[in-house]
Amino acid sequence: LILFKRNCHSVEQVVALTSEVLTALDEGDYSLFTSQFSPDMLAAFPESGFEDLRSLMQTNSGSFVSCSGEEPDISNNEGYAIYRLICTYSVEDVVVTIVLKVDGTQVEGLFFDSPNLRAASE
Repeated sequence: LILFKRNCHSVEQVVALTSEVLTALDEGDYSLFTSQFSPDMLAAFPESGFEDLRSLMQTNSGSFVSCSGEEPDISNNEGYAIYRLICTYSVEDVVVTIVLKVDGTQVEGLFFDSPNLRAASE
């Protein structure tokens, strides 16, 4: 188990990165959306998947408004820092999980969870 160093990524850095990614998704800007993605994330997330995700988010959660500046829920798993932020959309709040390497700056994982998104995936 690697102990998590809280100063690897500041709350401001994580909120700013997450907000940039979600704004790009909301505005349909694939190149900005993926600009901070690791090579593995880029390979796993083609532009067709981006359009599907954008449609899913807008249909069920609405337009992206903002991410909370509150302290995100943070955990550490095998060298990865996992941040869970509450982000506001026009229809509902969405829990956005963003994964970064403990000493890295690239997005290694991105997950969305909300009541409407869960209902849509059933």
